[in-house]
Amino acid sequence: MKRFVTLDILRGLSIFGMVFSAIIPYGVLPPWMYHIQNPPPEHTLDMTSYGLGWVDLVFPIFIFCMGAAIPFAFRAKWERFGQDTRRDMKDIGERFLMLLVFSFLCNLLQPPLPGYGSQFLILAGFGALWLIYVKGASLKIRIVGWVAALSLLALYAFVFDMGITLFSRNIIILLLAFLYLFGALIWYFTRNSVKWRLVAFLGVILMSLVSRWVGFDGLLYGNKNISWLLNMEEINLLMILLPATWVGDRLLAMQEEHETGIPRGGFLIHLLFWGMFLLVIWILVSSYNRWLSDGKSFSFLTLLVLVWLMRKKAPQFLSLLYLSGLLILTGMWIERFEPGLTKVPCSFSYCFVSGGVAILLLLWLHYLSEFLPRRFLSNIFAGAGANPLMSYVAYGMFVVPLMKITYLQVLYHWARPVDYPWIGTLSAFLLVLFTMWLVSLITRKKIYWRA
Repeated sequence: MKRFVTLDILRGLSIFGMVFSAIIPYGVLPPWMYHIQNPPPEHTLDMTSYGLGWVDLVFPIFIFCMGAAIPFAFRAKWERFGQDTRRDMKDIGERFLMLLVFSFLCNLLQPPLPGYGSQFLILAGFGALWLIYVKGASLKIRIVGWVAALSLLALYAFVFDMGITLFSRNIIILLLAFLYLFGALIWYFTRNSVKWRLVAFLGVILMSLVSRWVGFDGLLYGNKNISWLLNMEEINLLMILLPATWVGDRLLAMQEEHETGIPRGGFLIHLLFWGMFLLVIWILVSSYNRWLSDGKSFSFLTLLVLVWLMRKKAPQFLSLLYLSGLLILTGMWIERFEPGLTKVPCSFSYCFVSGGVAILLLLWLHYLSEFLPRRFLSNIFAGAGANPLMSYVAYGMFVVPLMKITYLQVLYHWARPVDYPWIGTLSAFLLVLFTMWLVSLITRKKIYWRA
């Protein structure tokens, strides 16, 4: 089955944003360059800071891409092997477990050890992950990978006295593992019924409401015996993933009917799709500045214009725009009943607005890929997005160790002068872009990591 490349581009951009936002100069850039709730210079969590910034979008966009890709993955597998419920349940369980294990390994195999030789150990950890997760590897190769990974963990634990606990996991990958498990199961059993998918979505909302009302989410966070593995974000963020599965269903149907093309010609078609991008910028600016009333009014009017243009120029995408508008406006309306739009704790408005924004960005990127095909940057992000596990760890476990071994890290630090943080931001941008390019080269060789 043909991949929907725009989904890979959007996923690649979200991974780029995750890595880039983590390595930009610390505490010296304007507040909008960081998580809204972790303002500079101290970056301590402030749960009374409200709003949506670009950094706050990168993770929900990745969740959206995961949800939209679920129908594509299953339909492609059914085309090759036929449908088998028992095998499908086994595959869902195995992928969940492999993602869960990856959340620990990608943290534990890059410990903060001093010294030149430690960089070779991190590269060895990257090699171990390669052998474990590379697509199509034989059982013998995977066993070698597991032996290497476990040997490194034993070395860190018993020789370097590194503490290995249940909290030694990457929380982002851990959340994605559970979101995939719940989202894939819900999609699987509602794949032929939009009505029952909606019931499941409303059930998630009800579960989240009840949890907040009785204080269950706080109880989970407060219990260390449970919080290392389970928290309510694994349920709350399904409010992003479940609508995305419907988007995936719709895109798949459009692709099979050859309806994904965008008509050429005319100023209005460009106004339509650039209007979507500009609406995203407005949503971020108005949310950051807390222009709540003006934000809702202008967004509503802009969506009306976009719907009118879509009806005239690209009606096959109209249902996606309707869903995006419904999520965005619902999220903006809900915010008035919450303390504010927050990532921590995950508010309803955060899930709804970010999910709607992800659809707008997907449509805008699809327009760009249709009108600007085979461009350098789109190839980079499509390749990186098709290989998300490798893209996520390649910077920390491959590029940085190589730079330290070759002393290129000295040159990189020279390119990040303390008095000129925007130069440091540019150097970080270029380095992460280089990392995504490396992964895209590997992807072109048909080498993928898969959980």
